[in-house]
Amino acid sequence: MRNLEAFEVPNDGEIALCEINGRMQSMNYNYANVNAFTNTLECYPKIHITRDLLHPVTSRDEGKALFLPVNVSFLKQLTQIYYEQGFVEALHTASAHNQIIISKGALMVLDILKYINKIRILFNPNIKYSGTNLINQFSQTRNWLSNTIRCISWHPHTKKVAVVTCDDSVRIFSDDNAIMPLLRYKHQRNITCVAWRYMSNSEIAVGHENGITVWNIDANSLVSRPSISNAVFLKLPNHKPIMSIAWSPKGDKLVSCAACDNTIYVWDVELNKTSSQKRPGSSGNILLKWSQTGEKLFSCSNGLVFRVWDCYTWECERWTVLDGRVQTACWSSCGTNLLFATSTETVIYGLIIKTDQIFTSNTETSSSQAIPLIDTSKIDIEGIVVGGLIQCMESDPKGKHLAVLFQDTNCVAVFNIVRQPMLQIIPSSLVIGLPEEKPSIISFLQHFEAGTCLTIGWSSGRVQYYPIIYTDLSIPNQVNTSLYPSFNTSPF
Repeated sequence: MRNLEAFEVPNDGEIALCEINGRMQSMNYNYANVNAFTNTLECYPKIHITRDLLHPVTSRDEGKALFLPVNVSFLKQLTQIYYEQGFVEALHTASAHNQIIISKGALMVLDILKYINKIRILFNPNIKYSGTNLINQFSQTRNWLSNTIRCISWHPHTKKVAVVTCDDSVRIFSDDNAIMPLLRYKHQRNITCVAWRYMSNSEIAVGHENGITVWNIDANSLVSRPSISNAVFLKLPNHKPIMSIAWSPKGDKLVSCAACDNTIYVWDVELNKTSSQKRPGSSGNILLKWSQTGEKLFSCSNGLVFRVWDCYTWECERWTVLDGRVQTACWSSCGTNLLFATSTETVIYGLIIKTDQIFTSNTETSSSQAIPLIDTSKIDIEGIVVGGLIQCMESDPKGKHLAVLFQDTNCVAVFNIVRQPMLQIIPSSLVIGLPEEKPSIISFLQHFEAGTCLTIGWSSGRVQYYPIIYTDLSIPNQVNTSLYPSFNTSPF
């Protein structure tokens, strides 16, 4: 099993900007500019979200300070609290009433609800966590609770990207930045994931603490803030917080999972109907990944269990890890290789799917085995610490590269994926941010003619492009080969 020692790092004071024909190109971070090496990114949007661009998050109670208090009847006050804050808060208000019958009745109901909640926590421990803490624990985004950028999702067919920020806004950037749609809704709180619909130019699903909002953005509209009339709200009782959503490659189905619900739902968005896939062995699910061929669906629980579903029969093969849970996973482009990492081991595992029968009880005759591919234990390479437990992994659409984001080291590791004669992961390059920057989230462009391109959301709100270019694939004048020899490059 390989380790991370094969990585070569940029020279002191330099950061990696791109990779051309297997050679990492770097430049001093004070005047770093990827356009000095390649012109392939000129038509892509430049994204840097600073704190002054964020919308302040306000609570409903702030507007009450503008009005003078008035005396209202108890029944009217109770009704108002019920509609604004819910049944439980209305009971707390009733328990403080001066009439003994009303207060004792409210206290009795609150005691009953407390014992019911204890029983629910016994069967599903995740309920005791607040929504934001639970999301932060299971999210693919590093430090989800405090980082500016929480999600990045590239459109599968056009040069368009959705960026989710900590103010619960979804900003749509494209090659034409004249109009930047901003998707906001009062019930769209604590956004966890976002996914563009395949075979569509305008639909995007946003998963959040309360459910799923599917927006339809008219490409010809001049409105920068689409109204909720352009959206469909999908919600089911106890199916929250939504942790992962995924569109099928045909765009006809949307799957979702929630941290406090062990049921995976398959949505027909047009009809607002669902079918459910439920298996015992967990109290919730945290990650869904549809293979690019559409034949398999990966799902993992918040416990030891993960599954690979056959999307034709909706039968699944059940697999368990020894400790912890599956933290992150990704498919190869052909849908026959699955890479995953757990929350307790510094190892990337590979799963080779050769037949419809993924796992068998007899390990000697099983056609597929989860095998350790690379050890990601922390090491120091020329003063740069890399490795540790893995936060997120993404493979590029062509299945040639793997990007890995770690939980507590500040490098994004890029590997080459080799499938023949056997599945291997080979260290390629390390991407380091500017001083004081930490990586938050990673995502690959869906279509990049010159090779592939990784995008990294940094803690400063900057989105970096890291293109991996092969000159035999690029069109003329896309790579400035006459420019980059004049700069210092790494020996890789």
